[in-house]
Amino acid sequence: MEHKPEFQRYASPNEQRTISREDLGFYHGVVIGAIYEFDDAFDITCSQSFYPSVKQCVEEHPFMAVVVADRHTDKAYYQRVPTINLADHITVLDRCGGTGDLEAIADLLRSQLDRPFNHEIPPWRVVVQPLGSSRSCFVAFVFSHTILDGPSGYAFHRTFLKAAGPASRQIVTPSAITTPSTPLPPPFDTPSRLAISWSFLLAPLLAVLLPRFVANWLGLKAQASAVDQGTWTGGPCIFDRAVTRTKLVLGEIPPIPLEKALRISKENGSRLTGALHQLIVRALRKALADNLTVTNLISQTPINMRNAAGVAQNEMGEFASGVYAVHPLITPESCSGPLTEAEWTAARACSEQLAEASYRLQDQPIGLLRYVPSIRKWTAAKLGQARDSSYELSNVGVFDGMGDGVKVRKMVFAQPGMVVGSPLCINVASAKSGGLVYTITWATGALGVPESEEEPFVKGICQSIRQDFQSF
Repeated sequence: MEHKPEFQRYASPNEQRTISREDLGFYHGVVIGAIYEFDDAFDITCSQSFYPSVKQCVEEHPFMAVVVADRHTDKAYYQRVPTINLADHITVLDRCGGTGDLEAIADLLRSQLDRPFNHEIPPWRVVVQPLGSSRSCFVAFVFSHTILDGPSGYAFHRTFLKAAGPASRQIVTPSAITTPSTPLPPPFDTPSRLAISWSFLLAPLLAVLLPRFVANWLGLKAQASAVDQGTWTGGPCIFDRAVTRTKLVLGEIPPIPLEKALRISKENGSRLTGALHQLIVRALRKALADNLTVTNLISQTPINMRNAAGVAQNEMGEFASGVYAVHPLITPESCSGPLTEAEWTAARACSEQLAEASYRLQDQPIGLLRYVPSIRKWTAAKLGQARDSSYELSNVGVFDGMGDGVKVRKMVFAQPGMVVGSPLCINVASAKSGGLVYTITWATGALGVPESEEEPFVKGICQSIRQDFQSF
């Protein structure tokens, strides 16, 4: 008797947003990866070595056993597959030769971010890159945003790390495994959980209908962000399936300057993410020094809503919302040296705004998606339009990487360049007692500069951020 996929539930509005975006070809694989150091008994060149740990992840996390059906509609739904063939999901690459570890990792990321998933099987894969050391490898968990958010990648690695100890190596795990019958948890963005007030719901509509001076006087905005004529938003949203690609620059802040930045941020009442925003604003100010029409930047910061929802940090799924913030541009002369008192004030305000939003369920922007008649049409209609922000800063936090006979030395986070989102994505991750690894990703044409100038533009931003970390 043939075992068919079992219906689980329909996608929520925010899940539908990620599904429509991917089905339109705008966005593919998110990568949360880690550099693991195993003992000599573990063969990092053999894919079967990773079967027990990945099997444990499938058994603990129901979303790793689902596929998405009717992706081309506004009524997509999840189905659980009865079996998974681990050989279809795990790949071990040849050991990198002639390049450093970070260069090899950057090459792997570039190869995975735009690679479509086979949606006949659950949309995730594990790609292993053995590194220079005989015991060290980069384990990339590549997954579709249609099933998981960024912090879900940390949940994968927590489970993987716990299961990767010597005890699991005594167990022979077959390639074909049966998935558990654990049902999917309910979606996060339900009306009962994310209440929307009338003022929050009507403000965008009134901002469009009322005269501009009246809307400004009442403090109404036409969208979640506050883009105006002076906001830099890169180029318009464009997509050409033949030429649009994700571009990536990867860098690292070493442990010593990172630790100093954390300490000084705390002394100034700020979290690191708040201070990072100031460094990015500085870097963009330098990059846009010749653009005299730019007066401000709009940032978008994804926030992890698991605490507000009463959900464990190790639960996989979609538990994200977002916060927009306005950053007035400072003078180019102020873009060097330690952060000024005004910048620390802005960093504190940003940190407080993010903390408040991450514990508030009412009037979250993603709650408005349930009022969109067709999320697929709404997503597609963004093509040709101006973007709603200048950059996205996504920090998945610190990973505690000590296990039994294995440890995690570095964490890496990357996502595709946004076709219909921010022109720049700054993606940040770190391991406990390690450095901070960042990637900056963008889609071809998103920056509003000639393609030949895109990488120098981004590398200038990276250089500015590195210099400012040395100034803490």
